[in-house]
Amino acid sequence: MKEVIIKGKKFILPQYLPDATRGYVKSVDMKDLEDTGVTGVMVNTYHLMENPGLDVIEKAGGVKKYMGFEGLVSSDSGGWQMFSLIHRNAKAGKITDEGVTFKFGDGKKGLVTPEDIIKAQFRIGSDIMICLDDFSPPDATESRLKDSVKRTIYWAKRSKIAFEKQLDLYGFTDDNRPILLAPVQGGKSKELRKYCVEELVKIGFDAYGFGGYVVDEEGNWDLDMSEYLVNLLPKDSLKFALGIGRIGDIYNLAKMGWDIFDCTLPTRDARHKRLYILNSDKSDCSYLYMGKTKHVDNFDSVDHTCDCLTCKKYTISYLNHLFNTNDPLAYRLASIHNIRSYTILVKSLQNIIQ
Repeated sequence: MKEVIIKGKKFILPQYLPDATRGYVKSVDMKDLEDTGVTGVMVNTYHLMENPGLDVIEKAGGVKKYMGFEGLVSSDSGGWQMFSLIHRNAKAGKITDEGVTFKFGDGKKGLVTPEDIIKAQFRIGSDIMICLDDFSPPDATESRLKDSVKRTIYWAKRSKIAFEKQLDLYGFTDDNRPILLAPVQGGKSKELRKYCVEELVKIGFDAYGFGGYVVDEEGNWDLDMSEYLVNLLPKDSLKFALGIGRIGDIYNLAKMGWDIFDCTLPTRDARHKRLYILNSDKSDCSYLYMGKTKHVDNFDSVDHTCDCLTCKKYTISYLNHLFNTNDPLAYRLASIHNIRSYTILVKSLQNIIQ
C-alpha cells in the first residue's frame, strides 16, 4: 500500500477529504464521518477567517478541537473563493502582486497577502497548508494565464519563507511539523504547467496541487492534462488533485498517481436527492434520485453492497418519504450514504495501488 506520514501519523493513500469548509461537513457530524471511514477533511482558510474568526479557533486549541475531529485536516488558502467573487464582480476586490484586496462579509476591504494566509493556517492548526495561488478561470486568455503562473510562483516563494518562519516561531520539528503544498497553475497550456512545476520544484515543497479548473466542452475533466501534470511532479512528493471529486475522476486520477482528493459533491448531491450506487469495480457509479413516485413502495436498500447506516437500517421508500416531507433527516442519511460510497471507493484503490 502507498502511505504518507504527516505530523507523525500514517495515512494510507489515496485519501478523499470531504469539504468541511466552515469547520463542518453539511448535514453530518464528526461521528457520522468517522463511522463512514473518513480520516481527513478540508477546511477553508478564508471562510474560517470570516466566521468564527481566527481568535475563536485559536482559543479553542485549533480547528481540530473546535470541530471535535482528530483526523487529517488540510486547509485551502481560500484563494479560489476570493478570486471567483472578484472575477464575477470587479468591485469585490483586486488582485496584485502584493496580494488580494478584498471586501469581506462585514463590508470592510483589506489586503490579504500570501504571508497572511500562511500565518492564518498556523493559527487554524491544519496538517496540510496550501499556498495562496492566483487561480486562473477556465476562459482565461494566454496573457492572463502567464500572469497567473508568474504570480503563483512569486507568492509560493513568499509563502515558503513565511512557512519556515512560523515553524521556528511555533517550535515545530521535522517529526511533528505540518506540510506545505503549492498549487500548479497554467490552465490548459502544457508549456505553462511545465514551467510552473519547474519553478515550484526549485523552491521546494512537500506537496503539489492540481490548480485551476480544466474541463472539456461537455464538462468532463481533462484526463490527458491530469496524467501529463502528475508525471511532471517529483515522485516522492504528495500530489493533491484539488477540488476534483467525481467518482470516475477519482478512480482514473488515483491510478495515474494522484494521492488526495477533495470536493463538496457527495453532500451537495445528497441535498439534491441524488444518491450513488457504485459499479462492481468501483470505477464509477450510477444514480438513484429520491422524491419520485416510483419509490413510494420500494423497500429495498439504496445499495445492497454498501454497509453504511442508511443502507443497513432504512429503505428507499423511507428515505423518499423523508425527502417528500422535507425532513432534515433526509439530508443526513443521504449524505452518510454518499460519503460512504467515496470511502469504499478509496479503500478499494488503496488495496490495488502500490
